[in-house]
Amino acid sequence: MFLDLQRDTRRLNVHECEKILAGGFIGGIILLVVNFAVSALIMVVAPYDSFALGGMRAAEDPLMLFFFAYPFVLSFAAAIVFDLVQGSLQGPAGTRGAIDGTALILIYTVPSIFITFTTMNYPPGFYLENFFVGVAGFPLIGVIYAMIWEQLA
Repeated sequence: MFLDLQRDTRRLNVHECEKILAGGFIGGIILLVVNFAVSALIMVVAPYDSFALGGMRAAEDPLMLFFFAYPFVLSFAAAIVFDLVQGSLQGPAGTRGAIDGTALILIYTVPSIFITFTTMNYPPGFYLENFFVGVAGFPLIGVIYAMIWEQLA
């Protein structure tokens, strides 16, 4: 069975919250760094101006500051999901994290790129960037989560 149903019935305790908080913050930093690194590489290969894309707010809009919170929001949500499924993952931390990261790619990156590609006329660099951020970032944060859960066990 994929989910450990007995684990899911327990209440979230302080120790589990510490793991989620640590994973959320560290994973958010990692996703932010991966995003900047992949973006820099994509701009060499397939440059585009994200502010010229339809629907984007102006760079001067104060709400654009929340763009930098996005990796943290995603990381906290992924850390909660990891906490729910980690009891079902087998193997060493690296393997468990890679499995979790692959699941994130399949349930987030693939559908996100699919819906954007089929509904928006964006430049190739946009899709490449989203793909490589997911492929590089999600397994990495999965491994980080597995290591944190192991260290704080």
